[in-house]
Amino acid sequence: MKTHSSNSDLLQKQNRAIKIYMLGCVDFDSLLTLQKHALEEMHGQQTDQAVVFVCEHPPIITVGREGSRSQLTRYYQEFQSGQIDVRWLNRGGGALMHAPGQLAVYPLFPLNQLGICVHDYQSGVKQAIIDMAAEQRVEAETQPETTGIFSRCGQFASVGAAIQSWISYYGFYINVSPDMKLLRLIDSNQYDHRLTSLSAILTREASMSSVRESIVRQLATKFGYQETHFFTKHPLLHKVKKNVYVHA
Repeated sequence: MKTHSSNSDLLQKQNRAIKIYMLGCVDFDSLLTLQKHALEEMHGQQTDQAVVFVCEHPPIITVGREGSRSQLTRYYQEFQSGQIDVRWLNRGGGALMHAPGQLAVYPLFPLNQLGICVHDYQSGVKQAIIDMAAEQRVEAETQPETTGIFSRCGQFASVGAAIQSWISYYGFYINVSPDMKLLRLIDSNQYDHRLTSLSAILTREASMSSVRESIVRQLATKFGYQETHFFTKHPLLHKVKKNVYVHA
């Protein structure tokens, strides 16, 4: 049985390394391929090394295990005419619209090697988002029975994680400065929480680079990683018309 570990216990581990891929705007299906490749590598290595993909996505809708078709019906014709694809995924959470200006973060952490359980992982991720928001001068909190992170203006982040062979995958999404009209085209949650962004909360343009730096640093700290290696490209990717796609 898994036992809960405190952050102080995690920080006692030395020389843990984490690879951070800052990839810009990445086609969602390409990200799934990268994630699958990284999962296979980590299964074979059985070490405490971690991988995090940080990117944005062209417009696409994803639906997690708690989602339903009813969340999409209101504007389904608009989605089809706008050529916005829908992906049904084995992650937590419901339906989400993704678009440039929304930061997508996919941490692949080996929970067994880190000595943590699923609850520890989810709590650590949520606290990393809350602490990142505090650095942006935004007060944030979680609410019971939801996967969202909230400010006084509404929900600005969603956690949609999954676990495979005790390795985390999928991740979470932070609305930094997306087109909120686009994100609000779907009923993103069952609790009628208003969607918002860091830019809307701050009433000024939030810095994507600042949010990226902060959330990566917070994740490394929360999960006890001392060595952080940054990459701005991945060998499986190449650029096509400003978007990034996996080689066939």
